[in-house]
Amino acid sequence: MQHLPLAAVLAAALVVSACTKDTSSLLDPSAPAGGTPAGGTSTGGSSGGTSGGGSSTSTIQPVDTTVFTPSDTGSAANAGSSTSLLFFTSGVAQYGNGTCGANGTWTDSLGHVSSAHDSHCVAYWSDNRVGNNGKGQCVVSSKGYPGLWLNPQAHPTSAYHTNCLELGTTTSTLTLTFAAQATVYTANDGSWQKVLDFDAGGTRVAQLVYHGVAGDYTTGAGVLTGTDGSAATWTIDFSQTALNYTTGLTNGDLIDVLTSSGTQAIACQAAVGCSLITLKLSVAP
Repeated sequence: MQHLPLAAVLAAALVVSACTKDTSSLLDPSAPAGGTPAGGTSTGGSSGGTSGGGSSTSTIQPVDTTVFTPSDTGSAANAGSSTSLLFFTSGVAQYGNGTCGANGTWTDSLGHVSSAHDSHCVAYWSDNRVGNNGKGQCVVSSKGYPGLWLNPQAHPTSAYHTNCLELGTTTSTLTLTFAAQATVYTANDGSWQKVLDFDAGGTRVAQLVYHGVAGDYTTGAGVLTGTDGSAATWTIDFSQTALNYTTGLTNGDLIDVLTSSGTQAIACQAAVGCSLITLKLSVAP
């Protein structure tokens, strides 16, 4: 299969897995379930090569303020170097939703065509090679999806894992500015649940939900938008595997990880391509 290298940017720190879960118990009872069924298609990202790699049907949920109290506020940032990614230029797109064409152009299952460099066509290894972190193994999932990372204990995590991304040759430093305000909400009912909301102009644009004692995993939805030094727009789709649990080993409390070491995630820019970055969160009470 032919691959197309991307030109630019961003670096890394993430973990992910997956399984259908219900977030309505964590958020507003009137909200629909925020589950993220494996193999679904993203409603949180945009086409045109700007989404960050979504693969779920999760949606942003309203926060029940009788259960969740704001505990921290701040903003997102990226840290360290970034690495360009390669694309599939033929064959099926992520989770079998449509196909990939020249320059990583995605045609979804309904026939809608994106611009070049769409995250749904980012390429993953599945040839039993060691993961990008020097550990584990990259294989094909039981459903035929590429990029399933087996950890060093040979336990399957999830398909489309960042440790199995086909990396390009461009490594650079990129500074992104994210205008959205970040707010962390902590549950007051002893459930250990947390919600991270990103708000832009009074609208929630991206969200992570840590499910606490109900399950040691984090689900994500929405799209966080940032700009680089040339004012070009980059987007990170929070339904991508790096930020959204769908199956396999659980991904733990990603909200806590973001405020410490940061987590690897895919960010995309329509004209330039997609890169692996390290997304971090700076907050204070």
